[in-house]
Amino acid sequence: MDKNRRTHSKDDNQLREIEFGPHTLTTEDHQYEIHIPDKEYFEKHQQFSNDYLNDTHTWVKVFNNTEALKGVNYITLIGWTAKDEHQTSYGYPVVILASGQGKITDQVYWKTPDLAKKHQDQNFDKLITKAENN
Repeated sequence: MDKNRRTHSKDDNQLREIEFGPHTLTTEDHQYEIHIPDKEYFEKHQQFSNDYLNDTHTWVKVFNNTEALKGVNYITLIGWTAKDEHQTSYGYPVVILASGQGKITDQVYWKTPDLAKKHQDQNFDKLITKAENN
């Protein structure tokens, strides 16, 4: 439920959906292909052709963070050819959308619309907010 005061959305109290598939992430606006990169690939390839950038614009590389942050485990998605500072992380088992290397909470997702509506006024004091990073 988009009533979280940490979001930049103009729509208050709107239900937003995301879906993780085996190799995809689907949001209301986009579908991304999830790839696990070879560690050496980006060391060898620093520049990409326009054709390559166009062909891979829906790809993201995924990393599983090894340490929990404030009790939340995250997977981090970065655009296939983007630098590490442009990352989006999803905390689990409740899905928490967080941005940047500091994992600043943008949104909290639930497994079903009913759970989202039930917890729409939930306070998440333990999550990292933009205020903590200013």
